[in-house]
Amino acid sequence: MMFRNMSFQLKMFIIIFTVVLTPVVIVSFFLYDRSEKAITDQTSKVVISSISYAITNIDSSLDNVTGMSKLILTDQKLIKAANRRSAFSEAEKTDTYRELLDLMQFFITRIKIQNMIEGIDSFYLYLNNQNTILDVKSTYYENVDESRVDFIQHAEQEGQWYVSDPVNYYTLNRIKTRLQEEKLITFNRVLKDNDSRISAILAVNVSEQFLSQYYKKIQRGVPGEFIVLDSNAAVVATSMQNEVGSTSESYKRISAIIEKDHRDNGSFFMTVDRQKQFIVYSQSPYSKWKYIVMIPSSQILGKVNEIKKFLYVVVSLILFAILAVSFLLARFFNLPLRKLVWAMQKTGNGRLDVRIKDGRGDEYKAVYQGFNDMMDQISLLIHDLASEKLLKKEAEIKLLQAQINPHFLYNTLDSIYSIAKINKVEEISLMVSALSKFFRVSLSGGRENVTLKESVDIVISYLTILNIRYKGKISFDVDVPPELADCIVPKLILQPIVENAVYHGIQKNKDTGHLLIAASSSEGILRLVVEDDGVGIAEEELLKLRQTVTGDLQEETLSYALRNLYQHIKLKYGPDYGLHIDSEQGRGTRVTVSLPVVPQEVRRIV
Repeated sequence: MMFRNMSFQLKMFIIIFTVVLTPVVIVSFFLYDRSEKAITDQTSKVVISSISYAITNIDSSLDNVTGMSKLILTDQKLIKAANRRSAFSEAEKTDTYRELLDLMQFFITRIKIQNMIEGIDSFYLYLNNQNTILDVKSTYYENVDESRVDFIQHAEQEGQWYVSDPVNYYTLNRIKTRLQEEKLITFNRVLKDNDSRISAILAVNVSEQFLSQYYKKIQRGVPGEFIVLDSNAAVVATSMQNEVGSTSESYKRISAIIEKDHRDNGSFFMTVDRQKQFIVYSQSPYSKWKYIVMIPSSQILGKVNEIKKFLYVVVSLILFAILAVSFLLARFFNLPLRKLVWAMQKTGNGRLDVRIKDGRGDEYKAVYQGFNDMMDQISLLIHDLASEKLLKKEAEIKLLQAQINPHFLYNTLDSIYSIAKINKVEEISLMVSALSKFFRVSLSGGRENVTLKESVDIVISYLTILNIRYKGKISFDVDVPPELADCIVPKLILQPIVENAVYHGIQKNKDTGHLLIAASSSEGILRLVVEDDGVGIAEEELLKLRQTVTGDLQEETLSYALRNLYQHIKLKYGPDYGLHIDSEQGRGTRVTVSLPVVPQEVRRIV
């Protein structure tokens, strides 16, 4: 209501300002969004490529090492030593342990020579019956406390890689040192005796720095922190050595999001320690570890933020420019109208001598001339006619005023069309042209019947206007044979059907849609078809719609326009003619109108 009560100039200012500003804001937002998405997608692809390459090679290296460790447990001397229940003598101990250490050292050397994995650290062998751990890098430890040795506590996790503490004098005796102990990534092999009792545990140890150092070698200049998490969100590898083997709420949330995503790789934004991070991840099918690169969003979105600031400046400048242009345009369009309103107000106050004097050469000249001519005729009638004739002439004046309105409308639309063309606003010019054509054919001099070609022109103008609104999402084909173009049909026989097809079929599909408007004839019957590829109608709803159209079912909410059209055809042409609806849900709807073939010559005779 408030908008209706505004002045015409203010209305035009608001409309022009909104129409021009809205696309600018939308385009600016779209450019920013697309820029951000393009940069994040490109970063994600590069990082995922690096991670995937690392995963492939690391998994292959770990698998080769575990395969080699399997061979160690097939050695007969090792099996014999592991299954021995009695304690070794000092002489036996020296010989046996030296042979076992030599065996493990042989495989370590073999792994390095064959370059299976750069990060191989050591082998640990725990002889359960002797309660002894052999460390291939140093010596052996007797009478160990099993609860203090990680790889013994993980004996049941055979076949899985996990983070463990190294075995040495300090860890076995729980002595804390100032030096930061490097963690190990360990894989267990278990040897069981004939009673299915664990007789030996072989631990394959890889340096935790191996993963992060390997990624650094193949990293393609992408910033960010490299992290590897296991299935429990514990850190397997990272540049922060003190975090290895631990977890945090942030890592748990990252792990939960990745598991919920159900994808092998991907990326997402997340706030970690009050800083927005871009998380890129890929999962290993072998170890089930989550390889993650965490990049501060400011590092990858720096250029986007510059674009954002630039767009703010541009939009602000455009905003001020639009304000000025909108005001000038509104004033430009409103001044001629205000002059006409002023003259009409004076006339309403009894000043019949008011005339508009203006040297304009545009369409408003015809409007002013029409007003002046009208006032001349009114003045003449008032002075020349008696009271009885005056009443009659006043009716003629009202009729004359009513006749001026379409003329005023067409000229005004043509004026807007010309100004839009001059200012190269193609959408406005196209819409005004289509609207003008729509009204000209729709009014058609008061005729109820028009040619089929004119009826189709109404629909084409209507669809042209809609296509501007829906940004070209509606396409249509017209198939009318030339011999049927001059057939006489009711003026608005097609427009209500097309309107229903758009709003109840294509628009609900929320996508592009296509219409077919076709005509054919046989045995004196003209068949007009409007077919769309919209959402269609369910079988039960289609039956109810048909009954409503034919009047067998009183349902006010269903297709009021089609029911009126059906009744109009029946009343005008008889029971042999009407319309029929076919539809299939998900595939579209087809409406067929049947009319008698009435050539144009028949109308002229009538």
